Amino acid sequence: MMIDIFIKKKYYFFKVCIKKSYIVMTIDQLLVLRAVVQSGSFKAASEVLHKTQPALSVSIKKLEEELGFELLRRDLYRPILTVQGEYFYQKVIQVLSEVTELEELGRSFSNLEEPEISIAIDGISPLPVVLRWLKDFGEKHPHTKLNLTFEVLTGTVSNVLSKKATFGLTHFLLEEDRLEKVPVCSVKMVPLMSKELWDKAGVKTEKDLRKIDQLVLSDSNPTADVNFGLIEAGQKWRVKDGQLKTHLILAGLGWGHLPEHDIKEKIKSGELVVLDFKTTHSRDLEICLIKLKDNRLGPVATALWDFLKSCYKQSKA
Repeated sequence: MMIDIFIKKKYYFFKVCIKKSYIVMTIDQLLVLRAVVQSGSFKAASEVLHKTQPALSVSIKKLEEELGFELLRRDLYRPILTVQGEYFYQKVIQVLSEVTELEELGRSFSNLEEPEISIAIDGISPLPVVLRWLKDFGEKHPHTKLNLTFEVLTGTVSNVLSKKATFGLTHFLLEEDRLEKVPVCSVKMVPLMSKELWDKAGVKTEKDLRKIDQLVLSDSNPTADVNFGLIEAGQKWRVKDGQLKTHLILAGLGWGHLPEHDIKEKIKSGELVVLDFKTTHSRDLEICLIKLKDNRLGPVATALWDFLKSCYKQSKA
């Protein structure tokens, strides 16, 4: 079966091709059928649709003639769906729901709402909080898709500068003169190692860390070489994934910095030991919402920028 939907003047039509014959039905006919079924009578449906009962009866009759079977039994006190009509009606409800979505989508595009917005997010960001913000915003703007990418170090700002992303959430910035930035949250980066490795290596001073692999995330921006918290002359093990880095530290295969919000319970249980030396210690990093200064935002992007700024203000209140 092939189903085509096309528009002629102000009416929607369905053209269903079955064995080279065509069945033509209008959205108006489907709306009449739904109103009759839901209200329970042609009289009640006429009041809902503000049309006369004869007009509704003619509409349903023509639809039945096109389909080749009866949709409603009329020999009872109230019109009731036939067996075939029941199956057909379930599809009608689906189609009308999709038509409503199409109409809403058309209205959003006529208001110049963007079909999608790309956001680059640094992997150290407090994702449960950020994703809750984006979920709340997305529910208010269902016709704009939020495309998320997760980056490391300068990968986020690189995507914004190259216009691959409209917005970014990151601490690590490049070419700040081209950017507008607003702080939205802070993250504590904690240097740590497993309790097992701590005991085995007998770490007493910062120099002892040089003998142990420091697990470091590679920058997802291939043209940059930014590092965080490196100690000089130490052994380094570069990885590309934050989760892998966490698992390697937990397994006692090295030490490194992790966002405190990801490993609070491991620290509390004693599974991980926090390092605190002269240059190797916990640091608070400011996460900023960024965009290009010369990037003209559409209505939804503007609303998202303002919304994320307001989320930060509320969290600080």
